[in-house]
Amino acid sequence: MKNFSKFSLGALLVSSLLMTSCQNENTTADSDIDANIEANASEGNIIPGQYIVVFKETSVTPTSKLLSKTKFTDRGLKSKAVDDISEKSIAKMKTILSENGLSQSNVLDFYTTKISAMSVKLNQQEYGQLAKDPNVDFIEHDRVVELQDFKIESVQNNDLSQRMAQQTPCGISKAGGFVNGAGKDAWIWVVDSGIDLDHPDLNVVTNSTYARSFVGGSPDDCNGHGTHVAGTAAAINNNIGVVGVSAGASVVPVRVFGCGPSSATSTILAGINHVGRYDLAGDIVNLSLGGFFGSNCASRTSYRSAVLALSNGGSYVAIAAGNSGANAANYDPACINGSRIYTVANMSCDERFAATSNYNMNPIDVIATGTDVLSTWPGGRYATLSGTSMAAPHVAGIMHARGGAPRTSGSVRNRGENYPIAVR
Repeated sequence: MKNFSKFSLGALLVSSLLMTSCQNENTTADSDIDANIEANASEGNIIPGQYIVVFKETSVTPTSKLLSKTKFTDRGLKSKAVDDISEKSIAKMKTILSENGLSQSNVLDFYTTKISAMSVKLNQQEYGQLAKDPNVDFIEHDRVVELQDFKIESVQNNDLSQRMAQQTPCGISKAGGFVNGAGKDAWIWVVDSGIDLDHPDLNVVTNSTYARSFVGGSPDDCNGHGTHVAGTAAAINNNIGVVGVSAGASVVPVRVFGCGPSSATSTILAGINHVGRYDLAGDIVNLSLGGFFGSNCASRTSYRSAVLALSNGGSYVAIAAGNSGANAANYDPACINGSRIYTVANMSCDERFAATSNYNMNPIDVIATGTDVLSTWPGGRYATLSGTSMAAPHVAGIMHARGGAPRTSGSVRNRGENYPIAVR
């Protein structure tokens, strides 16, 4: 939550999600295009011909800005207000396209809640035309987010899971133990690979208004990563399996990864845009996702703007620092800093800094247990995984249990820095 700039989307989709560093490519379509508009293709595995166009807020204002002084306590009323504004925002974006002679069929998605933007397919001529439009703030390449090597320590079979008496994983104890999170109005949004919708140890919001997939199919998890994250934050205190930090809290699946190995920045933005339609102040958003960015936190990116807007709107955000054993300042969105944003490093149960965890107390805020974490798994099962993706939901659960920022108690030293241990 520091007031610096940060960028890593700590990732482990069942392990560690990171963007593959790729080619340098100059896509400037016209030499007189403003340097701030020019698409940055220097880092990341870009999707050729696919862009994210972010509009100036003076031209198309995000709903979060227009509704910033309205205190919503009802998700339905908020979504109605958001939809009324979004309709006008999308109409404005379509008009800008038309004025530039561009077809609306090029558009993949519109984003209106946390940022005003669209993902769109453009050729070089179309890119050059749109980049010079005075309503456009900047254009960036859409990028692939790849599943990288991941480590599943163990998966328990159904028979064993059904017989397993409830355990309190060491990470929960290190976080200060569990409390009853059931019945709280605040939700934990898991922007991930979905959640096992009928896991007996999870209180999943299955209403399709809120539980959504942006990769096709249902928000049910066929990967495992999102289900594991949800259990650490909020597994039910019910005498079976495991228990989460804020036991029984409502967890909402926002599926931005499918069963396969990759997604895209534009898809993750769609998930954040969806959360922005319904989130209320005090909600928690867990982002155990990640990608390499490579040049510290850029000040002008769609990802950074969207995540900052989540926190500015009153939601608390837990972000995994990443699993490359590298500087977290080079990873997106881990490097993002904001008043309610917490980037989380990984320690073992004996409070040792994990060798694979990204480091740097600017931008990392706290550390939590992410090594050998036992949690829920698809099929009503349980599994043990390791990574910063497992550390972040401890902090998500802490923030839900506290209704605010985590406390800290003790620290773990690494590379000459002290990493505060997050507790309830």
